[in-house]
Amino acid sequence: MITFDCFRNDDPPRLADLWRASDLGPAALQPMTSAALEDAVFSKPYFDRHGLIVARDKERLVGFAHAGFGPAADHAAIDISTGTTMLVAVPVHERQHEIEDGLLARCEDYLRHRGATTILGGATPDVGGFYLGLYGGSDLPGILDSSPAMQAVFRRAGYTEASRIAVLRRGLTGFRPPVNRLQLAIRRATTLRVIEEPARRTWWEAATTTGIALRRYELLGDAGALLGTASFWDVQPLATSWGVSLAGLIRITIEGERRRQGLANFLVAEALHDLAQEGTTLAETHVAEDNDAAMNLFGKLGFRPTDHGTVFRRERL
Repeated sequence: MITFDCFRNDDPPRLADLWRASDLGPAALQPMTSAALEDAVFSKPYFDRHGLIVARDKERLVGFAHAGFGPAADHAAIDISTGTTMLVAVPVHERQHEIEDGLLARCEDYLRHRGATTILGGATPDVGGFYLGLYGGSDLPGILDSSPAMQAVFRRAGYTEASRIAVLRRGLTGFRPPVNRLQLAIRRATTLRVIEEPARRTWWEAATTTGIALRRYELLGDAGALLGTASFWDVQPLATSWGVSLAGLIRITIEGERRRQGLANFLVAEALHDLAQEGTTLAETHVAEDNDAAMNLFGKLGFRPTDHGTVFRRERL
């Protein structure tokens, strides 16, 4: 008999076993360990054991799914109005679809009980807050096309596509920034500052990135005025499991009045050159497919899509 309940303190080793046995696709850390789950999931200050649903066949774990929330507008607390089921992991089982469907349904019940009025499928930087570095690459990409079995769980439950995310990569060996008049003019008028382990600017940023090696590049103008920032991390432990040195660009901002002046291109290119000089061999970033400006920016810098993710939406609560 299959039963469903929430996370118990003695579950982590068996959850790691389930992860290793599940077909989560090439963008999932393997082999999974209890320590990796502790760092990226259980230790988060907003972890709620009632949102991690476990399927059991007597005392044997046969699957799990995890639901959670994102930050409020000020990034100072959790916003329970929008929730998501971040992943559903079930190894091959004669009742696999029944287990998957039961896990997803109970995640939805949890989200509704907490107060969610919008229910999604898949983790993103704005909704979820778990599994960074364990699934998806440099950021949280919804459910990847390279995880078709997991996508099928949401489609079978009637979820529809809310948005698409492109996973973009570029090799950095021998990388050189583009040289043109605009870039030379920006170079003469600005200063690039590199900050290792910068102070986290919000509670949400601290909660989601504490424990990872974060590096922030700041572009400064006259009198030290901040023009823009680009934040990278080393995508651990996933990059090590892939056998590459990978820098993940997780955030780029240009101050409002300075947008569309070539600063983003210059900032990212200079950061990539600095990383390449240190021996980083690959860069990755995630971009919403409908963000034409960002797709164009990274295309000009030589990034190419290697995978795509879907954020699903539950139309009927």
